[in-house]
Amino acid sequence: MHKNRYKYVSIVSAVAVLLLLALYMWMTYRSVTKDMTERAGNQLTWAMFYESYTRADLVTADDTLSLSEARGNISLASSVEGMNDALSKNYHSNISLDTVALYVDSLLSVADINRNVTILEVDSNRNVLRRNNERNSSWSLLTRPISIRRDQSRAIQLALNNPYPELAQKLSPLFLLSAFILGFFAVIIVQLLKFITEQEQMAELRNDFSYAMVHDMKSPLSSIIMGAHFLHSGKVDDKPQIKEKYYTIIEEEAEHLLALVNKLLTISKLENKKLILNKWDIDIEPIIADLIEKAKAKADKPLEIITDLKIRNVLADEQYLTEAIANLLDNAIKYSKDEIKIKISSIDTDKNVLLKVRDNGIGITKEEQQIIFDKFGRAAIHEKNRKGGVSGFGLGLNYVDQVMQAHGGKVTVSSEKDKYSEFTLYIPKNV
Repeated sequence: MHKNRYKYVSIVSAVAVLLLLALYMWMTYRSVTKDMTERAGNQLTWAMFYESYTRADLVTADDTLSLSEARGNISLASSVEGMNDALSKNYHSNISLDTVALYVDSLLSVADINRNVTILEVDSNRNVLRRNNERNSSWSLLTRPISIRRDQSRAIQLALNNPYPELAQKLSPLFLLSAFILGFFAVIIVQLLKFITEQEQMAELRNDFSYAMVHDMKSPLSSIIMGAHFLHSGKVDDKPQIKEKYYTIIEEEAEHLLALVNKLLTISKLENKKLILNKWDIDIEPIIADLIEKAKAKADKPLEIITDLKIRNVLADEQYLTEAIANLLDNAIKYSKDEIKIKISSIDTDKNVLLKVRDNGIGITKEEQQIIFDKFGRAAIHEKNRKGGVSGFGLGLNYVDQVMQAHGGKVTVSSEKDKYSEFTLYIPKNV
């Protein structure tokens, strides 16, 4: 529930940022295009003034005073409108689009504006009446119309043809920065969603682990309670052998639970770097021999364990290294086939002593190899294992991993499904 809510919030936030960024880029684009068309429109007004003034001087050469009122002195645009209106009515002289284009080209060159333009004469409904060239202006930027009649029936408009390369050049730094910000934000969102997913998965694994732990603790606790009740009933007071058997069951199950609790505490100390190891030079051959003897005594299948120890002495904490090897042996027996064959070997390298435990069991898939050393890794598949008859809830390999890290080494696995598994302990030679 929380996961979905966080995902929805993240997605909505991402969409909101994307929309705001898009709106900002659109407003910037509009601002730049507005500035470009306004500057180009100002140059068009001057070009029209120059053309009208020059034409007025030509057509009124013998009548110099007839346009004095038409030229006006209110504004540049009013002067253009007045002169063209008078020239059209009194002298039937219309504005020359080609001449305007020549002036516009010169003025735009000085203003550093795109010079690929078309001069349009339009009516009051913005219908094009004539143009100075046949260039396609459908994707052009249009300036505001500048009237050449006092009744607003005619106007001149400038079309900036294909302005987008110039706009792209001006806006590319902004677009690149926006793309970088958007990409950075996208990475953050992806990482956030990944983190949320991982946390949710971890919570599910913890729940599975709790269920597995309670389930597997239930059996020894039930045995202890049942044995205690049976002994307390007095029914076996006169049967010392049976009585001793129940005492033994209670002791073994209690020791099993105590070992589990101690393992949990040890892992916690290892994870928090609070466990102090007592490392010294130890001989691993008698340790392994003792573990083999105990394993054979508990095995309910044919078991063959061979050793090939090319180096016997290692620098390690005897207690924790022994427990780590015992966990590997225990797993090799648990996940075995009908006949169990295990090989324990050691070799010497420049920096480490490699202690290997190889079995002929059911193997481990590539996917499972990614999680088997996690604290709750096995809990995720606990239900499947429980139905298959394998007990435990994923502390053994994590314990091995933590112990080897505390020693400054590591543990690795090599396995092939339905063929073998081989775990290698890297035990550093130096402190």
